[in-house]
Amino acid sequence: MTRFRSSRPAFTLVELLVVIAIIGILIALLLPAVQAAREAARRSQCTNNLKQIGLAMHNYEQVHKILPLCQGSTVGKNRSWMVGILPFVELGSIYNQMDQRLSGFVAPNLALISQNLPAFLCPSDPWTATTLTRADNAAALSIGLTCYAACVGNHTNGATANPPLTYDAGYGNSAVDSGSTRGVISRMGWSAKFSDVTDGLSNTIFVGEVIPKWCNWEDWGYQNFATTAHPINYLNAGFKAGTYGGGNADECIGYRSMHPGGALFLMGDASSRFFSETMDYATYCYLASRAGGETLTMP
Repeated sequence: MTRFRSSRPAFTLVELLVVIAIIGILIALLLPAVQAAREAARRSQCTNNLKQIGLAMHNYEQVHKILPLCQGSTVGKNRSWMVGILPFVELGSIYNQMDQRLSGFVAPNLALISQNLPAFLCPSDPWTATTLTRADNAAALSIGLTCYAACVGNHTNGATANPPLTYDAGYGNSAVDSGSTRGVISRMGWSAKFSDVTDGLSNTIFVGEVIPKWCNWEDWGYQNFATTAHPINYLNAGFKAGTYGGGNADECIGYRSMHPGGALFLMGDASSRFFSETMDYATYCYLASRAGGETLTMP
């Protein structure tokens, strides 16, 4: 019987290792591109979330002739401004189940705000899979989070020395009239009409990104607010490392995101803008005031 021997030699161990190494290098080269593509998709979704919030705020203002109120603990409602826009972001079923005469912390309202809503969350934020215990009247409650906070202006966040270009430590904390907050929505029961935004809707921040894991004041049902007292992504590295917690107002109540290099903001004309964390500080502060009369160049 004639036997035929293959003329094709088998891979040697060295050749196999070389092939594995080449595949590993190719994967390493492709991985950043894949991650960048995924982040681009998440950022696009986050941009769309902000645009929908912006359109909802416009629709709300057209109906009520004022922006939605953040009715904090001093006015007894324990209700965020975001509750008001629920019917305008296709979440009217939740709004209709609420009893607007009652506090947000009693039945049936508490159960409804104790859930996370994708429309109010940035998909790049890895810590929004669960609810978290919040601050102040919600210190013992685990309620739904938000990655988007109303702009109360360029106020300082606490009792520390004022950073330059900022105003008092009130951050709209007890604002009940237009003179008490430089932004468009105060923390405690005042909000602007479009006619109050004399700096121009396209030149005024209405809402910006926050990271609720790192700040106990950011939830959609009770309260959310932020200022431009510190630059974008202030102390992010320290928060990520666990050096800072979410209970210090001066450290955490500011705009930040998980997007590399900056954060997304909603302007008053319902446009979404990405501002770099290295943008001019004066411009950043001026964009937070609705009627400051400042001269600025948009980044």
